[in-house]
Amino acid sequence: MVIEGKGKNMKVERLAGIALIITGGSLLIYGAVNANQSLINLGLAGIFLGVVILTFKSHEYVKREALDSLTLPYVKALQKIVNDLGLEGKALYIPPYENLKEGGVFIPLHEEFDLDLGRLDDETVFLTNVSSERQMGLSIRPLGLDLLRKYEEHLEYSLENSNYKEVESVSSSVLRALDLANTVYIEEENNSFRIIVSPTNKEICRKNIEHCDQVACPICSSILLGLAKASNEVVMSEKFSFVKHGIEIKARKLGGIREWM
Repeated sequence: MVIEGKGKNMKVERLAGIALIITGGSLLIYGAVNANQSLINLGLAGIFLGVVILTFKSHEYVKREALDSLTLPYVKALQKIVNDLGLEGKALYIPPYENLKEGGVFIPLHEEFDLDLGRLDDETVFLTNVSSERQMGLSIRPLGLDLLRKYEEHLEYSLENSNYKEVESVSSSVLRALDLANTVYIEEENNSFRIIVSPTNKEICRKNIEHCDQVACPICSSILLGLAKASNEVVMSEKFSFVKHGIEIKARKLGGIREWM
């Protein structure tokens, strides 16, 4: 009887996780099509919670291949939105400030951009009502925001105005505990970061590496958002590539909030 009860509990957990991911994905797509930031945020939160439920293992192991097949379509959906809009710029990870209390991600329309943080807020999705095309782009809730919250829960304090070593240490600890990545290594030189992430499963990375500089997975997104928050500067993801020990990310600091207001 006990074993049967455990099996039923696991089935309920898996069904709940899958339902959250499907619902979250639907809200994400609908919100993006209708420029509704609240629905986009709910969709991303639903997907993340569903993934967390499916990755928690008690009496049986959920194969990551199955997990990838559930999460990959929604990463792809966001990438399709970026492609359909013809966005050329690389993702800019924005630290928290008055308009975006938890920070955000902005993907410029053009590679040569002029970021105007004074025009962004939690309700803005498509920034088009501006004087120049160089200021246009897509503002989204970071896929890694919920993981960043986990980092700060682990630390029991905010990463704001800390340093890259703090981000390296806490992201490595939390991602390892969640069995999402084995190691995270970060080095800083001048205004640039070099990040090596060793995810436990690289399948999503292999299928999306060419697009990660615009739409990164929750793991890489959480690290880049953490670096933006720790440095209190806008961080641009420049390049993602496969290396011997995992995924190498090259990113660059672009200055603080005041410089882009």
